[in-house]
Amino acid sequence: MSQRPWKAVEERRAYWSMVSPAVILYVFVFGFPIIISIVISLSNYAGGKMFGGESWRITGFQQYIKLARDPYFWLALKNNVYIVLISVFGQLPLGLIFAYLIYRRIVRFGEFWQGILYMPAIISVIVIGIMWNIIFSPYGLIAEVVNRSYAAGFSRQVERIFTEAGGFQVTDEVAKQLIAAGGPNATHIFADPVAELKALLSHYSPDQFAVIKQDLVNLLARKWSPAFLAKRDIAMLPILFVVLWMWTGMYLILFLANMQRIDSGIVEAARIDGASEGQIIWRIMLPMLSGVVVNAAILCIAGSLNSFELVFAMTGGGPARVTQLLSIYMYDRAFMGAPDYPLANAIALAIVIFSLVLIMLTKVVERRYGGRE
Repeated sequence: MSQRPWKAVEERRAYWSMVSPAVILYVFVFGFPIIISIVISLSNYAGGKMFGGESWRITGFQQYIKLARDPYFWLALKNNVYIVLISVFGQLPLGLIFAYLIYRRIVRFGEFWQGILYMPAIISVIVIGIMWNIIFSPYGLIAEVVNRSYAAGFSRQVERIFTEAGGFQVTDEVAKQLIAAGGPNATHIFADPVAELKALLSHYSPDQFAVIKQDLVNLLARKWSPAFLAKRDIAMLPILFVVLWMWTGMYLILFLANMQRIDSGIVEAARIDGASEGQIIWRIMLPMLSGVVVNAAILCIAGSLNSFELVFAMTGGGPARVTQLLSIYMYDRAFMGAPDYPLANAIALAIVIFSLVLIMLTKVVERRYGGRE
């Protein structure tokens, strides 16, 4: 009996000797910066006397009030919510479906598709962002494909207009039809579209029809422009698409690895009983992978809050801030122009609070649906 207290003391001492280094490291790496950030967000700190500023002091919740009144903060928060939603309700379902298709060998060459879908996740985020920025640019792949389509359509209209006119004719009616086919380009190019287009066509001869058609295509055919992507309502769509494309493969690998642990006899028995593939996913796979799905959701949320590099590489912070995230907003306030350290730290703490809210919601879902596998 006398040995038990001594043994408990030794166990407790051994426990703390192993745990203490990790706890101390955690406090200094995570806890201490959070405390400093809270203090700075409640102050007027602008560098202090050491950097030529005034003595800093605690000023209360002024920065948080300022933040709540800033429309760009709410826009950045909304964009973060969009990325969380496309991550949780886009990447996870698609990853699960693709994993099931490969697991059940419904698609051929499963290893090939597994590698192709996972490849974007191992490429540098900066490289991905720059690549898609080029693709969406006025001279990128999308512009090339769309402009070729516009040019082919306009070329057919030119042929039709001159065919109906009985050949190469320089008349007011032909000029009006060409201008109408070209759309708004003509109004930007010509001050007097009909007269100036007739004057231009008068320099050609009928045997130069191929040259005429190509010159009219170059001059009047519509051109694709990414300017519409700067509109507030749709500016996030390219980014959300890239986020979905980039990380779905990672969850495919995660789900596929756990599906391979499931006894295939269960699935085969369900098939013999007449269950469809959708019923197998909903009734068998999801309940058996519920804990994995919840853990994947936590990873998904953490990753969605770390989208600074991708968005910054794709947009440089966003046209007119419409694609700005909380992390980019914090970066702008801390390092761009005249730094506002208290406001930047208030934004950082808003990100922490946002993360904690999402984690608590995930834990609620975990308690409700997790732990069934």
